[in-house]
Amino acid sequence: MSESKLIELGYYDPSAKIRLSAYADTVVLDPDKKGSVICAIRFGGYPEMVRAMADAIYGGATIEATQNDMVRKLQSKLKGYQRQITHDGVYAAATLMAADDAQKEASPQDEDEPEDDRQNGGEEAAPQNPEQPRKCYIFCPEGDRTRLFEELDHKTAAPLIPAFQDYVLTSLQNRGDLRQLEVVSQKERIDAWVLTLKPEDKNVVEVLEEGLKTGDIQIPGAVPGFSDGFEEVNNVTDYLNTFGVTVADRIRNQFMPLFDPASEPLSDEVLAINDFITQHAGYSLYDAQLAVAEAVKRQLERKQAALIIAECGSGKPRSDLPLSARCTDYGLRRRKKVQKSPLASLCAPPTLRKNGCARSAKRSRIPTPWWYAILQT
Repeated sequence: MSESKLIELGYYDPSAKIRLSAYADTVVLDPDKKGSVICAIRFGGYPEMVRAMADAIYGGATIEATQNDMVRKLQSKLKGYQRQITHDGVYAAATLMAADDAQKEASPQDEDEPEDDRQNGGEEAAPQNPEQPRKCYIFCPEGDRTRLFEELDHKTAAPLIPAFQDYVLTSLQNRGDLRQLEVVSQKERIDAWVLTLKPEDKNVVEVLEEGLKTGDIQIPGAVPGFSDGFEEVNNVTDYLNTFGVTVADRIRNQFMPLFDPASEPLSDEVLAINDFITQHAGYSLYDAQLAVAEAVKRQLERKQAALIIAECGSGKPRSDLPLSARCTDYGLRRRKKVQKSPLASLCAPPTLRKNGCARSAKRSRIPTPWWYAILQT
């Protein structure tokens, strides 16, 4: 596909007799034997069409893409995307990005069970399937090898340092473990990659071990006369002055938040609840409280449980928990499990039980009837 026009997306469901259409300006594809698989896509149109098309792609539908009279069939991964929908006036835009494969953890029962008990028993143990490699997706500025290496470092637990960059990237590409994806975009200048990691990142470890044996890479300080960067470090202050920025960047990049208010917008649900509180309580929530509410909402959608830890007086019962309870209650109501599910009570502030609404109203200045409205409407 060339980059001269927007990409027209089409989807048709013959059973429901529904036809959807939207226009994309950026598509990232992974070619395979069956065709091209969508790894990332951004498209826009009317809100109803955009949301329906996003649901179709998230549900694993086959999308027809047309550009310059060229038609391609694009496959999608069933429930394999992170999606975000934003609104601008009467139009909406959706962004879907392929999610990394989850890393499986060993079962505690299997670890604690003696080896003899596993082999000796009334029935022969069923053979276990070996763990499959997992795929991770990397997006970085076009031609930026340094950023690519940094993102790769976030995906693997293998010890990497900047001095290994050229060797590791070249070796992984030669082995086929790091592949560049096809990017079709009008204005975005990005590179997209897919990284295949074997269990315990064995393929990355093999690359490092081979490089150390051949001498292509060296550990700082392991070779006489090779600088390790600690010549001027004599105490903790010197260490922080020398490596403080590097350590802070690694911590920031390794612990990715569920919601980053600096780069992501708040969801419509959180904004609607903030408007509700503003209209009936006379004040708006602080930016930090809105950010926590958005993070709680996303966590509840992922794991159906969330924990907020903050100092006294930071505004937990005043804003965060009512917002999360409202968002959770909305999702549970759609499943018709509000009365039976423990989530409705777990997300509500403890003070709401047994005449607690009056105490919450006094603390937060939200009138008592509105506490019930927030939790029950």
